[in-house]
Amino acid sequence: MKVKEKLGDGRGRPRKYAQGEMQYRKLWLPENLLMELRVAARVRRYTTNDEIISRLVASMRFTPRRPVIKTGQGQRLVALARLFDEFLQEKLEIIRQEYAGQENNDDANKKTFVPGKNRAFSSSFPVNLRRDMDISARFNQRSVNQEIMERLLGSLNYFTEQQLPESEEVHRLRELAILFDEFISEKVAAAENPLTQKPEDEKKQS
Repeated sequence: MKVKEKLGDGRGRPRKYAQGEMQYRKLWLPENLLMELRVAARVRRYTTNDEIISRLVASMRFTPRRPVIKTGQGQRLVALARLFDEFLQEKLEIIRQEYAGQENNDDANKKTFVPGKNRAFSSSFPVNLRRDMDISARFNQRSVNQEIMERLLGSLNYFTEQQLPESEEVHRLRELAILFDEFISEKVAAAENPLTQKPEDEKKQS
């Protein structure tokens, strides 16, 4: 009798997602899809991996541990952010090509770094520095971890694979990217908040 009562109590409830052991998996995704996922993750300050997991969990009709973008307005804002990202990358590609053609005399005095075995290190970053590292990693087309490592190597006078110069133009583009990310994040949060949403009839009247 108790078993039946328990079955009845749980009937109709959405399934919960229980995370198991994490395993490494390499994904091969179209570049434009990956860009869309990265932008969607960034505007909500998630990692790309968390964004992918949340969307896969939601597609299986589980309750995702992190909400995915559901409103049309939110999706349009993410699409706008993706277009802005593509625009920035086009500008940066011009700078990247010009920088690659320049001779850097300082490289001759730099040491060659021989990597050893990787070890985990827990660190805490100021929010604004973490944000700058995120943007710089995007600009240099690499992971945040690699961006931090390359900058630390450069500070120790090792040769690094710096793709962009720390020029005034790059600094301005970085500031623009930060301001745009903050703007989009606020707009997406408002669009996804049920308290700020209006029925379609009210929107048409207003």
